[in-house]
Amino acid sequence: MSVLDKYLLDINVPRDSSVPLEVYIAFPETLTNPDVKEKVRKQWLYGNDKQVVAMDLMFADKLSAICRASGVLIDWVNIVVTVLTPSGLQIVLPNPLLQRLGQTTEEKIANLNDYLYLDVKKMTSQEATWLQAETVLPLRGAVSLKVAKELIETEEYSILELLLLGLGYKPNKEVKRLFIPRFLTWFKGFDGKPLHVAQFTLPESGKTSWALRNETLFNWRYIPEPPTLARLVLDARQGVLGEVFLRNGICFDEFDKWSIDNETRRYTFDSILTGMEQGKWERGVSAMGIRVPDVPRLIPIMFFGNLGDFQKLYGTVVYNSRAWFNTIYSARLGHDVRALCDRLCMIDCCFKQIRIMDSLTYKVLPDSVIRGIISLLQEQIKPVDISKLSGRLKRYSNNIYAVLNTMLGNVPPEYCDGLASGSREMDTDITETPIEEKAEVPKRE
Repeated sequence: MSVLDKYLLDINVPRDSSVPLEVYIAFPETLTNPDVKEKVRKQWLYGNDKQVVAMDLMFADKLSAICRASGVLIDWVNIVVTVLTPSGLQIVLPNPLLQRLGQTTEEKIANLNDYLYLDVKKMTSQEATWLQAETVLPLRGAVSLKVAKELIETEEYSILELLLLGLGYKPNKEVKRLFIPRFLTWFKGFDGKPLHVAQFTLPESGKTSWALRNETLFNWRYIPEPPTLARLVLDARQGVLGEVFLRNGICFDEFDKWSIDNETRRYTFDSILTGMEQGKWERGVSAMGIRVPDVPRLIPIMFFGNLGDFQKLYGTVVYNSRAWFNTIYSARLGHDVRALCDRLCMIDCCFKQIRIMDSLTYKVLPDSVIRGIISLLQEQIKPVDISKLSGRLKRYSNNIYAVLNTMLGNVPPEYCDGLASGSREMDTDITETPIEEKAEVPKRE
């Protein structure tokens, strides 16, 4: 048995489809223990299904829930912290419980914005009935550096293959081609800024599965529709901060179906541009006088979409994904998208039909191990200056090189220039020698 086999989880087990597979992976004991699986299933439904929890609260005074808060209200005047669950509950956290959420204020807030386990009790007074937490346990993902280091140092697989196997895929040429652009968003460049990427593919390429796995892996949010300012930045009616302040990354799916046909959507679009570049997320002052925190939030953004009009250009004009993106989406949205294009370190178009279901292994690494691998790689990313491009493209190419060089070895600089400028057609990686075989892989100490 290989070293990797010791840590792989078998996910080819019967399960309730009402609970995402990613949740079972996040709680590995559910994959082998039916009692634990049923317990977690019920707790997940209480935290995320409005009808189930409302029905059971009619007859129960206590319950347990697992969820990721849809909002956190901090009322410093009345000294009350309330967690809003996706299932519609408002749960008051007693002050003594807050002290157990972390040593610093920042750590406490980060834990509140991630996954939580809550024991909840129904409270009643003459004036009102409310829900109060008796137990609050942060479920913020652990990082297994020891296991990650062991897997990397065995050199049984390249790091790219290790990550793909960890996600449950066969590391063949097609899957590598699909995931290299996606993996870029898991890293910060050596300049400390996130790497934003857009990828357009044919259906069945695993875009949604990857985005959902990121939710439990790195506290991302998957948004399959054009976002509103209330959801993205601030819901003034509830006084709840939006996803960019709660999550560590955003994946926008179905970008090809976006429209900017009114002032509100244009304002949202412009807010996304400012947030991607400066980390400033604006939405003006609400009628209630609530302002967005003046704190930079630089988080990675991934745009997914179907190829659509890209296919009309493919084979008829010289390949350049950036030029095509500007032409297609400026016409489709009726709005100049060059500013968005300039903020993307890479725009990838995959014209090959790659059905991800054909490459499933049904075995994955625990989330903590994948986090450990990424954490170790991030520490190795060093400044470089190899690009022949200029301006922002030069910065993007150097950062792409820094990441891929850490993940694959000494990648040719011209390959990274091609990815950043949009002139490199990654589909040719499937028919040519894989980039990681071209790279001169340095020996690890």
